Parts: sequence; structure tokens; C-alpha cells
Amino acid sequence: MFVDAGFFYFGTEYWVLSWIGLSLATVYALKANFKNSFFVGSMAYFLGNANPHNVLPIFVYGSWIFLNAILFGGTLMIFKMAIKRWKSWKTILIFATGVTGYEYIISLFSPHGTVGSIAYTQADNLIVIQVASLVGIWGITFIMTMVAANVALLIEYKSFRNIKQNLLTGSVVMVVILLGLYRLYMPVGEEYVKVGASTVSINLQQYLVVAENKDPEKVNALIQRYIDQIDDLAKVGANYMVLPEKIITITSERDLEKIYEAARRKNICLIIGVSNHDGAAWKNTAFVVSSVGEKTLQYDKQHLQTTFENRYTSGNSIGIFENKGVEICKDMDFTEPSLEYSKQGVGIVFVPALDFHDDAWSHARVAIIRGVEGNFSVVRAAQWGLLSVSDNRGRVLSKIFTDVVEDARIVVQVPVATGNSIYSKIGDLFAWICIVAFVGGGIILLKPQ
Repeated sequence: MFVDAGFFYFGTEYWVLSWIGLSLATVYALKANFKNSFFVGSMAYFLGNANPHNVLPIFVYGSWIFLNAILFGGTLMIFKMAIKRWKSWKTILIFATGVTGYEYIISLFSPHGTVGSIAYTQADNLIVIQVASLVGIWGITFIMTMVAANVALLIEYKSFRNIKQNLLTGSVVMVVILLGLYRLYMPVGEEYVKVGASTVSINLQQYLVVAENKDPEKVNALIQRYIDQIDDLAKVGANYMVLPEKIITITSERDLEKIYEAARRKNICLIIGVSNHDGAAWKNTAFVVSSVGEKTLQYDKQHLQTTFENRYTSGNSIGIFENKGVEICKDMDFTEPSLEYSKQGVGIVFVPALDFHDDAWSHARVAIIRGVEGNFSVVRAAQWGLLSVSDNRGRVLSKIFTDVVEDARIVVQVPVATGNSIYSKIGDLFAWICIVAFVGGGIILLKPQ
């Protein structure tokens, strides 16, 4: 159990270990009795996903990890029942559709969206994640669990060690590899823009002082530090620049006049995250300030973190300017509004973010794979995480940890993709097919022989 948990745990950082963890779980499930296969599988999955480098602190999302673990163990039991009944390659689909199906259902109800999916461990596995452009992260989960189930059958049963029994999995793997290679070696687009992302180093205590907006001197000092960053990035040719989430608290756009002036003076378009009280409600807002120093867009965060953002009112509209979009931090944990941006041909999404130190890579990779799903580049600036830029294939063009660099900044040429991914057009059809297939298989399995 602890060995398998270790593979899941470190799979957060090293993608191949997640494949091994899944395979060990399925192999053990076929060897053990039903009770042990459920208990060991569930506990290994739970302990493995308790990695502090996961997307959120465990006290925030621990109950959802536990639910994920219980469903994982239950799916292992059903997989074991199926192989005992049928002894056929079709049982591979029971495990693959089961895990994919429950991950999708959880994403519909969880306040954390899709972040519990094992698919995100594959962010560095560029070939495999290209399937997300067709069917979303559910295709990644499906191929991982399909291979794991197939490995278990190969190890446990000699009758499965032939081409016929492995033809389905082999064919699916080959299609995924060919798709991945095709997308990785095809041009990403003809248009490029020079984009910058930056953050000013500030600890939590300093951040809270600025957030309370009761010390004008400290607020102005922070704004000036950001203006210095704007000046520096403009000097090296940045046309667009994204700053983190909620960098200051404002009650009027006049509070941003100095930043507006910096945008005009340096001829640079800014995407700025602020805590915004508009007179009626608090909103977590991102303003787009044009290169002539005028506000061209206000986007309000749609998916709020219930533990920390109870005072805010969520937004309900998308934010598109030119052929570019805006989201804020947790919005990227959900498939919407990203899929809507993809449908409308958005080529880059700018993401002001916050993060919590330990989750720097884990949260950035969610946004990276969202870009693959939607066929757009992602420029993300996290206050206590990563400054990261990725293209529509999930390739990381630049990244820097804000915890290890004072006043971190990056500037990079970014391809403007075209959106309009197949996934944005068909939605979660594949996930629903998995659910129907699993339920249908379960009904047949429960019928008396």
C-alpha cells in the first residue's frame, strides 16, 4: 500500500510514476481479495494525493480526495469482479471508463472543478496530453487507466499474452502517440506577440496590509514597484504584460491612474488583477488597460475559492479583447469559461493568479493543459507560485518560481493560436460515453449468470 502510495505521491512531480502507481493498484487488485483490493487501492490513492505540492492545501480539498479514493477503490473492485466473470479484454474498459466517468462526475459538483483528476500529472508528457484537444482531460485519464488495466491482465493471466487480447489497448495507444506527434510537429500559428509577466515580492503580512487599503503610503509604494516593472519590461519590447491577482484593493478606477499612465507612456497593454469594490459588491477583477492608457475590459472572476473568497460576488460573463481572453486563477480549474473562449477563436488567455507556494507547479500545470484543451497559449502570473508561459501544445516557453527570485519577471515571444479545438465543439461527449459504457457494463455484470 505504502509503495503504491509513494508512486502516486511523487507522480505529482514525475509523470511516469503515476502510470506505475495505477498499474501496481490494478495488479494488486487482481491478486488480493475484494476487501483488501478496495482498502489498499483506496488508501494508496488517498495518501498519494495528499502531496502538499498538489493544487490546494489538503485542509481545503481533503474531503474530495477522500471521495476520489473511495471511488477509485470501488472501481478496482468492479474491475476484479468483471475479470472473474468474463476473463476478457473487455474488462479493461470497465476500469478505464469507471475511473474516467467518476472523475468527470466529481468535476461537475466539486467546488474545485477538475483539479482532482490524475490527468494533470501528465503535464510534462507532451505526446499524451495532446489528446485533450479532442476529448479533454478525460482522454488522458482513459488512456492511463486503460494501460494500467491491460498491464494487470498481462501479468496475472497467461491467456492474455497474445496479440488479440492486447489489440484494443495497443491500437488506442498508437492513435494517441500519432496524434501527439502530429500536433507537436505541426506549426502552432503564424502570429506571435511579445508578452511579459511579473510580480513584486511581498509576504502575506505585507499583502494583507495593502489589501486592507488603510496605509496609502505602502499602497503607493507597491504601485510604484509595479510601475518600475512595467517600465523594465517595456524596454525589452513587451507588448502585453500580465500582473498577479488582487495586487491592490480599489474602490474607484482613479486608484489605478498611475498604472493607466504607465501603460500609455510605455505603449503597453496591461492585464491587472485587483480586489474591486464597485459600490455595490466586492469583486475579484482583472482590468485590461490598453496601450493608450484606457480600460478596455473588466473581467470578474467566475469561480471563487469558497474558503478564502466568501466576501466576493462571482462574475458571469467572459472577457475577450482582440483575439485574447482573460481568466483569474481558479477559473482555469474548470473547463468553462476556457471552452467558450476556444469556441470564439481566442488564441491567448492571460491569467492573473495568486497560489499558495507549494502548489506552484501543480496549479500552473492545470492552466497549461487547459490551453491544450482549448488550443490557445496561456500566460499566467501567480503572486506566490509560477510565472509561466505555455503554447497551445502545452510546451512551457518560460517559467520562473516567484519564491526564489526577487521581483520575478519573464518576457517571451508567444504564438497566438486559433482556438476552435475539437473538444470545444463536442464538449464532454467522451466523458458521457464512458459513464454510459461503465453503467451498462455494471448492469450486465450484476445479472445472474
